[in-house]
Amino acid sequence: MFHCVFNIELFFSICVWAITPEERGKHDKQFDSLTPVLGYVSGEQARKFFLQSGLPPSVLAEIWNLADMDSDGKMDRLEFSIAMKLIKLKLQGRNLPSSLPVIMKQSPVSNSASTIPSSARFGMGSMPNLSVGLSSMSAMSAMPILTPIPVNPHMHSVQPLVPMPMTLPLITSLGNSGLPNGNVNLLTSPLVPNNAALPLSGFSSPMTFSPSTGMSKANSLLDLGSSSSNSSSTTSLASNSPKTGASDWAVPQASRLKYRQQFNTLDKLMSGYLSGPQVRNALIASNLTHTQLATIWNLADVDKDGQLQGDEFILAMHLVDMAKTGRPLPLTLPQDLVPPSLSVSLPLFHSSLFLFFLVSFEDKLKENFARGSAELEKRRLALEELQRKERERREKEEREAHERREREAREQENRRRLEEERRLERQREMERQREEERMRELERKEVKSHIRYRGNRGWFPQSYAEKYPTPSTTETSSVPLLARAVSSWSGTSETHLSLSSGGDVINVLQQREEWWLGQLNGTQGWFPKGCRICGTDLHTCTLSSTEYVALYTYESPEVGDLTFVEGDVVMVTEREGEWWRGCIGDQTGVFPSNYVRPVEPEVSQVVFISLKARGKKRQRGWFHSSHVKLLGPSSSKSSPSPLPVCQVIAMYDYTAANRDELSFSKGQLISILDKTNPDWWKGDANGVIGLLPTNYVKMTTESDPSQQWCADLMTLDTMTPQERKRQGYIHELIQTEETYVEDLELVLEVFHKPMSESGRLTEAEMGVIFVNWRELIMCNTKLLKALRVRKKTGGENMPVQLIGDLLASELAHMQPYIRFCSCQLNAAALLQSKTHNQPDFKDFLKVRIATNYRCKGMPLSSFLLKPMQRITRYPLLIKNILEHTPDGHADRSPLREALERAEELCSQVNEGVREKENSDRLEWIQSHVQCEGPIEHLVFNSLTNCLGPRKLLHSGRLYKTKSSRELWAFLFNDFLLLTHSAKPFSSSGPDRLFSLKANIQLKMYKTPLFLNEVLVKMPPDPSSDEPLFHVSHIDRVYTLKTETLNERTTWVQKIKGASEHFIETEKKKREKAYQARSLKSSGIGRLLVTVTEAQELKACKPNGKSNPYCELTMGAQCYTSRPVSDTLNPKWNFNCQFFIKDLYQDVLCITVFEKDQFSPDDFLGRTEVPVATIKKEMESKGAANRRLLLHEVPTGEVWVKLDLQLYEPTK
Repeated sequence: MFHCVFNIELFFSICVWAITPEERGKHDKQFDSLTPVLGYVSGEQARKFFLQSGLPPSVLAEIWNLADMDSDGKMDRLEFSIAMKLIKLKLQGRNLPSSLPVIMKQSPVSNSASTIPSSARFGMGSMPNLSVGLSSMSAMSAMPILTPIPVNPHMHSVQPLVPMPMTLPLITSLGNSGLPNGNVNLLTSPLVPNNAALPLSGFSSPMTFSPSTGMSKANSLLDLGSSSSNSSSTTSLASNSPKTGASDWAVPQASRLKYRQQFNTLDKLMSGYLSGPQVRNALIASNLTHTQLATIWNLADVDKDGQLQGDEFILAMHLVDMAKTGRPLPLTLPQDLVPPSLSVSLPLFHSSLFLFFLVSFEDKLKENFARGSAELEKRRLALEELQRKERERREKEEREAHERREREAREQENRRRLEEERRLERQREMERQREEERMRELERKEVKSHIRYRGNRGWFPQSYAEKYPTPSTTETSSVPLLARAVSSWSGTSETHLSLSSGGDVINVLQQREEWWLGQLNGTQGWFPKGCRICGTDLHTCTLSSTEYVALYTYESPEVGDLTFVEGDVVMVTEREGEWWRGCIGDQTGVFPSNYVRPVEPEVSQVVFISLKARGKKRQRGWFHSSHVKLLGPSSSKSSPSPLPVCQVIAMYDYTAANRDELSFSKGQLISILDKTNPDWWKGDANGVIGLLPTNYVKMTTESDPSQQWCADLMTLDTMTPQERKRQGYIHELIQTEETYVEDLELVLEVFHKPMSESGRLTEAEMGVIFVNWRELIMCNTKLLKALRVRKKTGGENMPVQLIGDLLASELAHMQPYIRFCSCQLNAAALLQSKTHNQPDFKDFLKVRIATNYRCKGMPLSSFLLKPMQRITRYPLLIKNILEHTPDGHADRSPLREALERAEELCSQVNEGVREKENSDRLEWIQSHVQCEGPIEHLVFNSLTNCLGPRKLLHSGRLYKTKSSRELWAFLFNDFLLLTHSAKPFSSSGPDRLFSLKANIQLKMYKTPLFLNEVLVKMPPDPSSDEPLFHVSHIDRVYTLKTETLNERTTWVQKIKGASEHFIETEKKKREKAYQARSLKSSGIGRLLVTVTEAQELKACKPNGKSNPYCELTMGAQCYTSRPVSDTLNPKWNFNCQFFIKDLYQDVLCITVFEKDQFSPDDFLGRTEVPVATIKKEMESKGAANRRLLLHEVPTGEVWVKLDLQLYEPTK
C-alpha cells in the first residue's frame, strides 16, 4: 500500500506538468489574439503579453529559454502553450524545472476515466481542467492533494468505499496546491444522488463536486482488500425497517448519558448536530485506524447528511467502544443499533469522513500555515491598534503639555507685565515725591524772594532776585513773553498753574531751568516748561504755517502712529501723500492728512478783562483772544443749541436762584451742552436750558462720561462701582458697534453705488478698492443684531449679564477681515493714484462728501481705514469689560475666550498683511530684476528648497568698498542677491524700491550667495566710523559698506540670523536621518543595497539634462546619495545598509529627485521592493543586480544590487 502511495505521488509529479485540452484551447485563443504571422508570434509580442503576469523579467527570460525548444527567437502554438503553462505553475509557487519535462512536449491527454484507468486504482478520480487566465493565476485557491492511507493489514473483509459529493472544511484557508489544473472533481457513485452532499460548517454557500462522467460501477475509488463485500455494498439493510423504541436500542443507557453529555459539550453553537471537524478530534482520540474510523462514520451517519445528530454521535462512540474492545465492526448497521429517532432508509456508504481523513501531511501543513498567518495578521492588527492608541495618547499628552506650557508662559508674561507696571508705578510715585519735595523747596525760596506774593513783607538776599516788570492793565506791551499749552497738566499744590490742552495762552512772568512762572485767566503759578511749544511777544503770536487742527479723533494701535482727539493742534513736519508726519508736544508719528486742516492765519492777542464767575469773587486777568468772539451791536445773546456733550443724572433736588439757572429734581436726566466752567455747566432738561451746579449731578457712567446706558438713578445706586463700570464698557461696545455698522453701510450708499453706476472705475478696480466690503457688513450686522437681542432680552435700560459668549461666537466668523486688511495697501495705492491722475474723479468724490452731511467731511480713504481700526479695538473693549468683571461672574470665562479670539484675529490680520506685503515685494523683484545664468528661471514668490515659502528679510543700498559702486541688495531667507542699476535712483520718490511707479531695471551683480555657505564678519576695529562689513562665500570675500553704522548693524544681524537658521534647519534634517540609521536595532537581519546607476531619467533643466540624486528609505531609516550634475544616466555606486525588523512588512523605497537650489527638489520617479520578494528571489538566484522601473514618470530605471542577510535565531 505504501508503494501505492509512492506511485500516486510520482503520478502527481508527472501530471502536474501535463497540459490539458481545456488549457490548450485557452492558450490557442490567447495565441490567436496576438495576431501571429505565419503561425508564429515574435519575441516582442510575447514579451509584452508575458509581462502582464507580474513575474520579474529574469523569470520570464528563464521560461522563454525552456519553452523556445528550437531557439529560433519566436514561438509557435505548442511553445506558447508550454510557456503559458510554466507561467501558471510559477505563479502557483512551483519552481521551474531545469529542463523541459517530456510530458509537456506531448499532445494534451483526455480527462475521461477510460483514458486514465489508473485513476480509480490510485484514488484520484478525474481532474477536468479549469481555465485560468493570467490575470487570475495568482489568486487561485489551493486544493490539497488527497493521499490514500495504507490499508490495515488485519482487516480482511471491508466493503469498498464509494466516493460521495462533499465539501472540504477549511478549504478557503489553504494555499496553492500542487494540482496541475483547476479544481478537482471527486468521483461519485451513480447509486448516490448528487444532492446528498451538504456543506460543512464554515461555508456560506454549498461547495459540491460534480461527478465524473464515464465512471463505471466497477471502477471503485479504493479497493480495501475485501472479497466478499461487493454484493452487500449495493443493498440497503434498513430501508424498510420499522421504528423501534428507545428500550430496543442496543446502546446501553450509561453510554447514552455519557456520550449525550459529550455531544452537548462539543455542540457549542447548540445547533443539534456536529460537523466533521467537530467530531474529528473525538474520534481520533480513540487511536483507531483511519479505516475503522471511516467505517464507524459510515455506519453512524444513518441519514447520510455528512453530520451527526445526538443519537448518531452516541452510536458512533458506541461503535468506537466496540472496536476498542476487539469486537468486529458490522458491515451494515444492525436493526438494534439504528437510533429510534431515525427511521429513514440508509444509503450504503458515505465517504465524507473517509475523504476527510485522507488528507496528506502537506494539506495539514498548509492548513496550519494559513491558520498561523491569520493569527499573525490578527496579532499584527491588534499591535497596530495598540500602537495607534499609544501614539494618539502621546500626541494628546504632548498637546496638553504644549497648551500647559503656553498657558504658563502667558501667565508668567502677565505676572511680569504686572510687576513691571507696579515697578513703574513705584518709580513714578518716587519721582512725584521728589518733584513735590523740590517744588516745596522752590516754594520756600519763593516765599523768601517774592515777599509781596502773599501780602507779607520781609528781607531777602539780593542775589536771589532780579527786576521783574509788572504787566499793565491798559497796555499789553509790558508782557515780555507768551506761551501756548500743548498738553494738559494738573498742579499738585496751590502754587502750581493747571493747564488744559487745546491752545491755552499763558502770560510768562519768569523762566527757570525746568519751571516757568505764568499767569492764566488771572491766576498765577508755576508750570513745567515742557507743556508749552512756542514763545512770542505780547502783541502778536502768528502761528506757524506747519500747524494744523484735528478735525476728527484718530486712534491707532500701530507703533509709530500719532493719535489725537478732535481740536488738537498738530505740528506737521513732513507731508508726503495721504500720510503726514507731525508732533504734539513730545509725541511724534504719522497720521492721515485728511484728519486735519490748516490753522486759519489770524493774529492772536492777549486781552485783559474782568470776569465774575458764578459762586466766586470777581477775577481779573489776561486770556488769549482766540478763546472769545466779540459781539456786534445787533448780536443776540441766544444762539442755536449746541449738540450735547454728555448726559448726567441729578443727585439732589435743586431750585434755581437766578433766572439763568436750571431747576431739576433728583434722578432727572440732563443733557450737558457746555462744560467750560468747572463749577457751573450749561444743560438742557426737557427743553429748558440753563446753568446747573456740577456738585449736584453725577455722570451716568463713571468710567466713560461720553456714554450713558441707564437713566434710572435708583438702579445705578443698587450697583457696585465695579458693575457700573462694566455696564458702561458694555454700552460703549454696543454703541460703537452701531456707529461702525452705520459707517460701513454709508460707504455702500455714498461711495460704492455712485462710483459703480458712473462707470468711472472698472469692475476689477472696484474690487481692488472695496475688496469684500459686503462680507464685512454681514459679519458685523450679525454681531450687532445679537448684541441688540441680548440687550432687549434683559431690558432696555437694565444691565447686561452675559456678553462674552456672543463675542466669542461671532468673532470666530470674522475671517473676511483677514482678506480685506491684507489688500488694504493696494486699495489705498489705487485710490491715491486715481485721485492724483484723474481730476474729475477727485472732484466726483468731493461732491459726494460735500452733499452728504453724514460723511462729516471725511474722504473715502478715511472710511477704508475703519475696518482695520475696528478689528484692533475689539481686544481693548473686551479687556476693559473683563477687568471689571468679578472672578466668580458667569461671564468671566466666556470673556476670556472672546479676548483670546479677538487677539488671535488681530494676529491673523497682521500676519496676512505681512504676507501680502512680502508677496507684493517678491512680485516687484520678479518684474524689476533681470535674472541670468543659473537663476534665469527663478521664481521669487515660491517655495524654497527646505525653508518653506520664500521671504524677503531685508533690502537696501550697499556700496563696494574699493570702487564705491552702488549695489542694491535683497536678503531672502535662503540666499543674498546683489544687483546693480544702469542709472542711479534714490530710496525715495516715484523710483524708489518697491514703488509701483518705478520703471527701473536691476541686473544681477553676482551669483546668489546661499546663506548656508555664507559667513558675515565685522571689521577688525568695530569702533571705527567706517560702516564696513565682510561677507565670505566659499573662497571669496565681499567687502561692503553701508550709509550709516546703524544700517551696518542691521545688515550684519539679519544676514547672521538667516544664515544660522538655514544651517540649523539642514543640521536637524541630517541628525534626524543619522539617528534613524544609527539606532541599534534588534531586528532579524540586514539588507545591503548598492545603487549603481540610473538610465533614461526625465529631463528637468532647459538644456535637456538633470542633476539627479536618489533617496533610499525603509521606515524611518533614510540614506541620500550625492547629486550628479547635467546627466540623464547618473552613475552613483552608492552603498548603504538597512536593518530588517519584519520580513513581511518592511519595504525598500527608492526615489529619484532633481536637485534644485532655489525650489523644492523635482520628482523623477519612485520604485518599491518588499523585503519578502527580495528573500524569495535570493533563495533561487542569490545576490544579483536588478533592474527596477521607476513609476509615476514616463521614463527611467534604476540598477541596484540587493543582498539580504538574516541573523541566526538565538537559542
